[in-house]
Amino acid sequence: MKVGYWSENKYYRLNVKDYVEGFCGWKPLKELVGNVESERDQAFITDLFLTGGRVSEVLALKYLNFDVREAERVIIVRNMKLVKRYKKISETVDSEGKKHWVTRKLLTTRKVFPISTLEPLTPIVLEWLDKIGPKTEEEKARMDDILLFPSPYKIGFPLTRFWAYKLIRNLDKNISEDLQEQLGLNKPFWKEGKKISDTIHLWLHWFRSQRASQLVSDYDFEVLDLIDFFTWERTETAVIYARRGWRGLASKMVTAHAHYV
Repeated sequence: MKVGYWSENKYYRLNVKDYVEGFCGWKPLKELVGNVESERDQAFITDLFLTGGRVSEVLALKYLNFDVREAERVIIVRNMKLVKRYKKISETVDSEGKKHWVTRKLLTTRKVFPISTLEPLTPIVLEWLDKIGPKTEEEKARMDDILLFPSPYKIGFPLTRFWAYKLIRNLDKNISEDLQEQLGLNKPFWKEGKKISDTIHLWLHWFRSQRASQLVSDYDFEVLDLIDFFTWERTETAVIYARRGWRGLASKMVTAHAHYV
């Protein structure tokens, strides 16, 4: 990591609950992905959305995580790493009487989940899988080692979170005002009562929230469906992410009015 990068490039954490209203729609999402230059980077951005994974989880993806079933028009994703799982070991009390948990990080994976091959962005994933997939018998023998996004500098390791942050920030700079409007980024950014900027910026977790909203909007996923897809433990998390937005609400109104005619 470049020394002093974050001191020169201030990063503010954006909250899904405060800054995501609902699914932006396929047209602006496809345009956003189209602004990404390289195949690899397009595949990464697309996987962020389609898997709904956290950045570390997506960077760790391997070729064997994906089972393409053309006849069923679906990609089955298995054994995708799941971060942010901890087991409480004990509890301590500090000198001020405050309680603190001692935890141990759990190595676990998400439940098996599907991605429809009929969705507009899925061809990008399929093309990338075909490109990085094993071509020789030797490569087939070590398929488990094939990372989707390998580092060009450190053999056997994926690209870093720092790389992903830089990618998303550079993409954010290339978004037109019209696309910014369509993506729902044209709103002031406030933090602790202080206005940071006139508009919010694109951030990595935005794709995760968009996927959840899209699943609700397009497939009428309910809370339990989202819990299964993302392997969430709490219904509260699903409720935060399951945003229909004003477009979804308007769609319901139009459908209801059809019964009045």
